[in-house]
Amino acid sequence: MDRYYLNFTTSFFHKMNIQTKLLQANLPLPADCDLGLRKEISLHSPISIFEFEEIDSNFIKNHIIYICTDLYRCNYILIPLPDSGESQVLLAGPYLTERTDINRTTRLCNELDIPSSLHAFINQYFSSLPRMQEQAFLENYLFTLGEFLYGLGAFQLQYLKQHSKEDTTYVAKLESSQDESLKKRLEDRYELEGQVIDAISRGDFHKAMHYSTNQAFQNIDNRSPNPLRSIKNNLLTFNTLCRKGAELGKVHPIHLDEMSRRMAIKIENMTSPGQDRDVHREILKNYCHMVQEKSTDGYSPTMQRVLNHILQNLTEPTLTLQNTADALSLSKTYLSALFKRETGLTFTSYVNKKRIEHGIFLLNTTDLQIQVIAGECGIPDVNYFSKIFQKEKGMSPSEYKKLIHQKQTSY
Repeated sequence: MDRYYLNFTTSFFHKMNIQTKLLQANLPLPADCDLGLRKEISLHSPISIFEFEEIDSNFIKNHIIYICTDLYRCNYILIPLPDSGESQVLLAGPYLTERTDINRTTRLCNELDIPSSLHAFINQYFSSLPRMQEQAFLENYLFTLGEFLYGLGAFQLQYLKQHSKEDTTYVAKLESSQDESLKKRLEDRYELEGQVIDAISRGDFHKAMHYSTNQAFQNIDNRSPNPLRSIKNNLLTFNTLCRKGAELGKVHPIHLDEMSRRMAIKIENMTSPGQDRDVHREILKNYCHMVQEKSTDGYSPTMQRVLNHILQNLTEPTLTLQNTADALSLSKTYLSALFKRETGLTFTSYVNKKRIEHGIFLLNTTDLQIQVIAGECGIPDVNYFSKIFQKEKGMSPSEYKKLIHQKQTSY
Protein backbone atom coordinates (compact mmCIF):
# COMPACT_ATOMS: atom_id res chain seq x y z
CA MET A 1 0.00 0.00 0.00
CA ASP A 2 1.39 3.36 -0.99
CA ARG A 3 2.62 5.08 2.18
CA TYR A 4 0.62 8.21 1.31
CA TYR A 5 -2.70 6.31 1.16
CA LEU A 6 -1.81 4.36 4.29
CA ASN A 7 -1.10 7.56 6.25
CA PHE A 8 -4.15 9.31 4.82
CA THR A 9 -6.48 6.39 5.65
CA THR A 10 -5.04 6.00 9.14
CA SER A 11 -5.51 9.72 9.76
CA PHE A 12 -9.06 9.55 8.37
CA PHE A 13 -10.07 6.86 10.89
CA HIS A 14 -8.23 8.50 13.77
CA LYS A 15 -10.16 11.73 13.14
CA MET A 16 -13.28 9.68 13.89
CA ASN A 17 -11.62 8.15 16.98
CA ILE A 18 -11.45 4.72 15.31
CA GLN A 19 -8.22 2.88 16.07
CA THR A 20 -6.18 1.27 13.29
CA LYS A 21 -3.63 -1.54 13.35
CA LEU A 22 -1.32 -3.10 10.80
CA LEU A 23 -1.68 -6.87 11.18
CA GLN A 24 -0.18 -10.06 9.83
CA ALA A 25 -3.29 -11.88 8.64
CA ASN A 26 -1.96 -15.37 9.38
CA LEU A 27 -1.14 -14.60 13.03
CA PRO A 28 -3.47 -14.46 16.04
CA LEU A 29 -5.08 -11.06 16.54
CA PRO A 30 -3.50 -8.94 19.29
CA ALA A 31 -5.43 -8.79 22.55
CA ASP A 32 -6.04 -5.06 22.16
CA CYS A 33 -7.54 -5.19 18.65
CA ASP A 34 -11.01 -4.95 20.30
CA LEU A 35 -9.69 -2.44 22.85
CA GLY A 36 -9.25 -5.33 25.25
CA LEU A 37 -12.91 -6.36 25.58
CA ARG A 38 -12.41 -10.12 25.34
CA LYS A 39 -9.32 -9.99 27.51
CA GLU A 40 -11.30 -8.15 30.19
CA ILE A 41 -14.46 -10.28 30.29
CA SER A 42 -13.43 -13.76 29.18
CA LEU A 43 -10.79 -16.46 29.08
CA HIS A 44 -11.05 -16.46 25.30
CA SER A 45 -7.85 -16.92 23.32
CA PRO A 46 -7.07 -14.52 20.45
CA ILE A 47 -8.21 -15.73 17.06
CA SER A 48 -6.86 -15.22 13.57
CA ILE A 49 -8.63 -13.17 10.91
CA PHE A 50 -9.07 -16.37 8.91
CA GLU A 51 -11.16 -17.90 11.70
CA PHE A 52 -13.86 -15.28 11.05
CA GLU A 53 -16.90 -16.93 9.48
CA GLU A 54 -17.12 -17.08 5.67
CA ILE A 55 -14.01 -15.01 5.07
CA ASP A 56 -12.25 -15.72 1.77
CA SER A 57 -8.91 -17.33 2.59
CA ASN A 58 -7.46 -15.47 -0.41
CA PHE A 59 -9.08 -12.11 0.36
CA ILE A 60 -5.76 -10.26 0.33
CA LYS A 61 -4.77 -11.63 -3.07
CA ASN A 62 -8.32 -11.10 -4.38
CA HIS A 63 -8.45 -7.50 -3.10
CA ILE A 64 -11.55 -7.89 -0.94
CA ILE A 65 -12.24 -5.12 1.57
CA TYR A 66 -14.40 -6.44 4.41
CA ILE A 67 -16.73 -4.65 6.80
CA CYS A 68 -17.16 -7.17 9.61
CA THR A 69 -19.62 -7.29 12.51
CA ASP A 70 -18.70 -9.56 15.39
CA LEU A 71 -20.92 -11.21 18.02
CA TYR A 72 -20.78 -8.11 20.20
CA ARG A 73 -22.24 -6.02 17.33
CA CYS A 74 -18.90 -4.24 17.02
CA ASN A 75 -17.71 -3.39 13.53
CA TYR A 76 -14.27 -3.69 11.97
CA ILE A 77 -12.87 -2.90 8.52
CA LEU A 78 -10.22 -5.13 6.94
CA ILE A 79 -8.23 -3.51 4.13
CA PRO A 80 -5.73 -5.82 2.39
CA LEU A 81 -2.49 -4.07 1.54
CA PRO A 82 -1.27 -4.44 -2.05
CA ASP A 83 2.27 -5.65 -2.65
CA SER A 84 2.47 -7.24 0.80
CA GLY A 85 2.24 -10.83 -0.38
CA GLU A 86 -0.60 -12.52 1.46
CA SER A 87 0.04 -11.18 4.92
CA GLN A 88 -0.56 -7.51 5.71
CA VAL A 89 -3.94 -6.03 6.53
CA LEU A 90 -4.98 -2.64 7.88
CA LEU A 91 -7.65 -3.17 10.55
CA ALA A 92 -9.89 -0.28 11.60
CA GLY A 93 -12.23 -0.64 14.55
CA PRO A 94 -14.08 -1.36 16.69
CA TYR A 95 -16.93 1.06 16.09
CA LEU A 96 -20.74 0.96 16.36
CA THR A 97 -23.40 1.82 13.81
CA GLU A 98 -26.29 2.25 16.24
CA ARG A 99 -26.89 3.97 19.54
CA THR A 100 -26.17 2.05 22.68
CA ASP A 101 -28.27 1.98 25.83
CA ILE A 102 -28.69 -0.32 28.80
CA ASN A 103 -31.58 -2.23 27.16
CA ARG A 104 -29.49 -2.98 24.06
CA THR A 105 -26.60 -4.11 26.25
CA THR A 106 -28.80 -6.35 28.38
CA ARG A 107 -30.41 -8.01 25.35
CA LEU A 108 -27.02 -8.69 23.79
CA CYS A 109 -25.53 -10.01 27.02
CA ASN A 110 -28.48 -12.35 27.48
CA GLU A 111 -28.09 -13.64 23.92
CA LEU A 112 -24.41 -14.38 24.57
CA ASP A 113 -24.97 -15.77 28.09
CA ILE A 114 -22.75 -13.10 29.63
CA PRO A 115 -23.06 -12.94 33.44
CA SER A 116 -25.10 -10.03 34.79
CA SER A 117 -22.10 -8.93 36.85
CA LEU A 118 -20.41 -7.87 33.59
CA HIS A 119 -23.33 -5.97 32.06
CA ALA A 120 -22.40 -2.57 33.53
CA PHE A 121 -18.82 -2.91 32.33
CA ILE A 122 -19.88 -3.90 28.81
CA ASN A 123 -22.39 -1.04 28.69
CA GLN A 124 -19.58 1.36 29.59
CA TYR A 125 -17.38 -0.27 26.95
CA PHE A 126 -20.02 0.33 24.27
CA SER A 127 -20.39 3.91 25.48
CA SER A 128 -16.70 4.50 24.81
CA LEU A 129 -16.81 3.29 21.20
CA PRO A 130 -17.13 5.69 18.26
CA ARG A 131 -20.36 5.51 16.29
CA MET A 132 -20.60 5.76 12.51
CA GLN A 133 -24.12 6.88 11.60
CA GLU A 134 -23.45 7.35 7.91
CA GLN A 135 -22.55 3.92 6.52
CA ALA A 136 -22.98 5.24 2.96
CA PHE A 137 -20.28 7.84 3.62
CA LEU A 138 -17.92 5.12 4.87
CA GLU A 139 -18.69 2.88 1.89
CA ASN A 140 -17.97 5.73 -0.53
CA TYR A 141 -14.62 6.33 1.12
CA LEU A 142 -13.70 2.63 0.90
CA PHE A 143 -14.79 2.46 -2.75
CA THR A 144 -12.63 5.49 -3.54
CA LEU A 145 -9.70 4.03 -1.61
CA GLY A 146 -10.11 0.71 -3.41
CA GLU A 147 -9.97 2.42 -6.80
CA PHE A 148 -6.71 4.13 -5.91
CA LEU A 149 -5.16 1.02 -4.33
CA TYR A 150 -6.19 -1.75 -6.72
CA GLY A 151 -7.67 -0.04 -9.78
CA LEU A 152 -11.21 0.54 -11.00
CA GLY A 153 -13.19 -2.73 -10.90
CA ALA A 154 -10.23 -4.67 -9.48
CA PHE A 155 -11.56 -5.06 -5.93
CA GLN A 156 -14.69 -5.94 -3.94
CA LEU A 157 -16.38 -4.54 -0.85
CA GLN A 158 -18.16 -7.20 1.19
CA TYR A 159 -19.97 -7.45 4.51
CA LEU A 160 -19.43 -10.26 7.02
CA LYS A 161 -21.50 -10.93 10.11
CA GLN A 162 -20.54 -13.36 12.84
CA HIS A 163 -23.44 -15.59 13.86
CA SER A 164 -22.00 -18.58 15.74
CA LYS A 165 -21.16 -18.08 19.39
CA GLU A 166 -17.50 -18.25 20.27
CA ASP A 167 -16.44 -21.00 22.64
CA THR A 168 -16.12 -18.49 25.44
CA THR A 169 -15.85 -18.84 29.19
CA TYR A 170 -16.72 -15.53 30.82
CA VAL A 171 -15.26 -14.39 34.09
CA ALA A 172 -17.74 -14.31 36.96
CA LYS A 173 -16.83 -10.77 38.00
CA LEU A 174 -14.36 -8.06 37.26
CA GLU A 175 -10.91 -8.28 38.79
CA SER A 176 -9.17 -5.24 40.22
CA SER A 177 -7.22 -4.74 36.97
CA GLN A 178 -10.50 -4.66 35.04
CA ASP A 179 -11.91 -2.14 37.49
CA GLU A 180 -8.82 -0.07 36.77
CA SER A 181 -9.60 -0.25 33.05
CA LEU A 182 -13.09 1.10 33.68
CA LYS A 183 -11.66 3.81 35.93
CA LYS A 184 -9.24 4.79 33.17
CA ARG A 185 -12.13 5.24 30.73
CA LEU A 186 -13.89 7.49 33.24
CA GLU A 187 -10.68 9.44 33.89
CA ASP A 188 -10.27 10.00 30.14
CA ARG A 189 -13.81 11.32 29.94
CA TYR A 190 -13.32 13.74 32.81
CA GLU A 191 -10.05 14.93 31.31
CA LEU A 192 -11.92 15.69 28.07
CA GLU A 193 -14.57 17.56 30.06
CA GLY A 194 -11.82 19.75 31.48
CA GLN A 195 -10.50 20.45 27.99
CA VAL A 196 -13.99 21.36 26.75
CA ILE A 197 -14.52 23.72 29.70
CA ASP A 198 -11.14 25.35 29.08
CA ALA A 199 -11.84 25.82 25.36
CA ILE A 200 -15.25 27.39 26.07
CA SER A 201 -13.74 29.70 28.70
CA ARG A 202 -11.55 31.10 25.89
CA GLY A 203 -14.42 31.21 23.39
CA ASP A 204 -12.58 28.69 21.19
CA PHE A 205 -15.43 26.99 19.35
CA HIS A 206 -13.29 24.76 17.12
CA LYS A 207 -11.23 23.34 20.00
CA ALA A 208 -14.36 22.83 22.08
CA MET A 209 -16.01 20.95 19.17
CA HIS A 210 -12.91 18.81 18.73
CA TYR A 211 -12.87 17.69 22.36
CA SER A 212 -16.65 17.43 22.84
CA THR A 213 -17.13 15.17 19.80
CA ASN A 214 -14.54 12.68 21.02
CA GLN A 215 -16.43 9.43 21.63
CA ALA A 216 -14.96 9.10 25.13
CA PHE A 217 -16.86 12.30 25.93
CA GLN A 218 -20.15 11.05 24.49
CA ASN A 219 -22.79 8.79 26.05
CA ILE A 220 -22.33 10.27 29.51
CA ASP A 221 -25.66 8.80 30.58
CA ASN A 222 -27.07 5.96 28.49
CA ARG A 223 -28.90 4.18 31.29
CA SER A 224 -32.40 5.22 30.30
CA PRO A 225 -34.41 2.60 28.37
CA ASN A 226 -35.65 5.47 26.17
CA PRO A 227 -32.93 6.49 23.65
CA LEU A 228 -34.35 10.01 23.23
CA ARG A 229 -34.42 10.51 26.99
CA SER A 230 -30.78 9.38 27.24
CA ILE A 231 -29.80 11.87 24.53
CA LYS A 232 -31.66 14.66 26.30
CA ASN A 233 -29.96 13.76 29.58
CA ASN A 234 -26.55 13.88 27.87
CA LEU A 235 -27.30 17.26 26.33
CA LEU A 236 -28.62 18.69 29.60
CA THR A 237 -25.36 17.61 31.24
CA PHE A 238 -23.46 19.17 28.33
CA ASN A 239 -25.44 22.39 28.76
CA THR A 240 -24.35 22.56 32.40
CA LEU A 241 -20.74 21.87 31.39
CA CYS A 242 -20.80 24.66 28.81
CA ARG A 243 -22.29 27.01 31.37
CA LYS A 244 -19.37 26.24 33.67
CA GLY A 245 -16.91 27.00 30.87
CA ALA A 246 -18.56 30.33 30.11
CA GLU A 247 -18.58 31.16 33.81
CA LEU A 248 -14.82 30.60 33.93
CA GLY A 249 -14.65 32.87 30.89
CA LYS A 250 -15.96 35.70 33.08
CA VAL A 251 -19.48 35.90 31.67
CA HIS A 252 -21.94 37.40 34.13
CA PRO A 253 -24.43 34.96 35.77
CA ILE A 254 -27.41 36.89 34.38
CA HIS A 255 -26.32 35.98 30.84
CA LEU A 256 -25.44 32.42 31.84
CA ASP A 257 -28.83 31.87 33.42
CA GLU A 258 -30.71 33.09 30.36
CA MET A 259 -28.62 30.99 27.95
CA SER A 260 -28.88 27.89 30.14
CA ARG A 261 -32.67 28.26 30.27
CA ARG A 262 -32.97 28.74 26.51
CA MET A 263 -30.81 25.71 25.74
CA ALA A 264 -32.67 23.52 28.26
CA ILE A 265 -35.95 24.37 26.52
CA LYS A 266 -34.34 23.60 23.15
CA ILE A 267 -33.24 20.20 24.44
CA GLU A 268 -36.60 19.27 25.94
CA ASN A 269 -38.36 20.24 22.70
CA MET A 270 -36.36 17.66 20.73
CA THR A 271 -38.60 15.08 19.08
CA SER A 272 -36.09 12.62 17.62
CA PRO A 273 -32.60 11.29 18.46
CA GLY A 274 -31.29 12.51 15.10
CA GLN A 275 -31.47 16.13 16.25
CA ASP A 276 -28.69 15.71 18.80
CA ARG A 277 -25.78 16.80 16.58
CA ASP A 278 -27.40 20.09 15.60
CA VAL A 279 -28.46 20.85 19.18
CA HIS A 280 -25.00 19.93 20.50
CA ARG A 281 -23.41 22.32 18.00
CA GLU A 282 -25.89 25.10 18.74
CA ILE A 283 -25.29 24.87 22.49
CA LEU A 284 -21.53 25.01 22.05
CA LYS A 285 -21.65 27.82 19.49
CA ASN A 286 -23.91 29.97 21.68
CA TYR A 287 -21.75 29.65 24.79
CA CYS A 288 -18.51 30.29 22.90
CA HIS A 289 -20.07 33.31 21.19
CA MET A 290 -21.25 34.57 24.56
CA VAL A 291 -17.70 34.35 25.94
CA GLN A 292 -16.39 36.20 22.89
CA GLU A 293 -18.98 38.96 23.24
CA LYS A 294 -19.65 39.21 26.96
CA SER A 295 -16.49 38.10 28.77
CA THR A 296 -14.97 40.63 31.14
CA ASP A 297 -11.77 38.62 31.58
CA GLY A 298 -8.63 40.75 31.64
CA TYR A 299 -10.36 43.82 33.06
CA SER A 300 -10.07 45.26 36.54
CA PRO A 301 -12.84 44.35 39.03
CA THR A 302 -14.33 47.85 38.71
CA MET A 303 -14.30 47.65 34.92
CA GLN A 304 -15.93 44.21 35.05
CA ARG A 305 -18.80 45.75 37.01
CA VAL A 306 -19.10 48.53 34.44
CA LEU A 307 -19.13 46.17 31.44
CA ASN A 308 -21.70 43.90 33.05
CA HIS A 309 -23.88 46.93 33.78
CA ILE A 310 -23.67 47.96 30.11
CA LEU A 311 -24.59 44.49 28.85
CA GLN A 312 -27.53 44.27 31.24
CA ASN A 313 -28.86 47.68 30.18
CA LEU A 314 -27.83 47.73 26.52
CA THR A 315 -31.43 47.97 25.26
CA GLU A 316 -32.19 50.97 27.47
CA PRO A 317 -32.02 54.35 25.66
CA THR A 318 -31.11 55.96 29.00
CA LEU A 319 -27.76 54.09 29.17
CA THR A 320 -25.22 56.92 29.44
CA LEU A 321 -21.86 57.56 31.05
CA GLN A 322 -23.48 59.67 33.76
CA ASN A 323 -26.24 57.14 34.56
CA THR A 324 -23.71 54.31 34.70
CA ALA A 325 -21.42 56.29 37.01
CA ASP A 326 -24.37 57.08 39.29
CA ALA A 327 -25.60 53.45 39.31
CA LEU A 328 -22.17 52.17 40.31
CA SER A 329 -21.32 55.04 42.70
CA LEU A 330 -18.39 56.22 40.58
CA SER A 331 -17.19 59.63 39.49
CA LYS A 332 -18.10 60.40 35.86
CA THR A 333 -14.59 61.74 35.21
CA TYR A 334 -12.94 58.70 36.80
CA LEU A 335 -15.21 56.30 34.85
CA SER A 336 -14.48 58.04 31.56
CA ALA A 337 -10.71 57.82 32.09
CA LEU A 338 -10.90 54.22 33.33
CA PHE A 339 -12.99 53.19 30.34
CA LYS A 340 -10.63 54.74 27.81
CA ARG A 341 -7.57 53.24 29.51
CA GLU A 342 -8.91 49.66 29.70
CA THR A 343 -10.89 49.38 26.46
CA GLY A 344 -9.20 51.92 24.20
CA LEU A 345 -12.66 53.33 23.39
CA THR A 346 -14.86 56.06 24.77
CA PHE A 347 -17.95 54.97 26.69
CA THR A 348 -20.26 56.03 23.85
CA SER A 349 -18.17 54.28 21.15
CA TYR A 350 -18.15 51.04 23.14
CA VAL A 351 -21.90 51.14 23.79
CA ASN A 352 -22.63 51.88 20.13
CA LYS A 353 -20.36 49.01 19.07
CA LYS A 354 -22.20 46.56 21.33
CA ARG A 355 -25.58 47.85 20.18
CA ILE A 356 -24.66 47.35 16.53
CA GLU A 357 -23.41 43.82 17.31
CA HIS A 358 -26.82 43.11 18.87
CA GLY A 359 -28.51 44.64 15.83
CA ILE A 360 -26.51 42.37 13.51
CA PHE A 361 -27.57 39.37 15.57
CA LEU A 362 -31.25 40.39 15.23
CA LEU A 363 -30.87 41.02 11.49
CA ASN A 364 -29.42 37.52 11.09
CA THR A 365 -31.91 35.67 13.27
CA THR A 366 -35.25 37.52 12.95
CA ASP A 367 -37.52 39.12 10.37
CA LEU A 368 -38.06 42.25 12.47
CA GLN A 369 -38.29 45.61 10.72
CA ILE A 370 -35.17 47.78 11.01
CA GLN A 371 -37.06 50.37 13.05
CA VAL A 372 -38.05 47.68 15.56
CA ILE A 373 -34.48 46.35 15.67
CA ALA A 374 -33.18 49.87 16.35
CA GLY A 375 -35.53 50.10 19.35
CA GLU A 376 -34.44 46.64 20.55
CA CYS A 377 -30.87 47.94 20.52
CA GLY A 378 -31.71 50.92 22.71
CA ILE A 379 -31.72 53.43 19.83
CA PRO A 380 -35.31 54.59 19.16
CA ASP A 381 -34.13 56.98 16.43
CA VAL A 382 -33.82 54.71 13.37
CA ASN A 383 -31.87 57.37 11.44
CA TYR A 384 -29.23 57.55 14.16
CA PHE A 385 -29.14 53.75 14.31
CA SER A 386 -28.55 53.62 10.53
CA LYS A 387 -25.81 56.26 10.83
CA ILE A 388 -23.77 54.39 13.42
CA PHE A 389 -24.48 51.05 11.69
CA GLN A 390 -23.02 52.51 8.47
CA LYS A 391 -19.97 53.70 10.43
CA GLU A 392 -19.38 50.27 12.04
CA LYS A 393 -20.14 47.99 9.06
CA GLY A 394 -19.54 50.17 6.01
CA MET A 395 -23.11 49.64 4.81
CA SER A 396 -26.63 50.53 5.91
CA PRO A 397 -28.87 48.11 7.84
CA SER A 398 -31.05 47.76 4.73
CA GLU A 399 -28.04 46.84 2.59
CA TYR A 400 -26.89 44.34 5.21
CA LYS A 401 -30.36 42.77 5.38
CA LYS A 402 -30.46 42.49 1.59
CA LEU A 403 -27.04 40.83 1.61
CA ILE A 404 -28.25 38.25 4.15
CA HIS A 405 -31.31 37.50 2.00
CA GLN A 406 -29.13 37.01 -1.10
CA LYS A 407 -26.89 34.55 0.74
CA GLN A 408 -29.87 32.57 2.07
CA THR A 409 -31.55 32.29 -1.35
CA SER A 410 -28.30 31.23 -3.02
CA TYR A 411 -28.15 27.98 -1.02
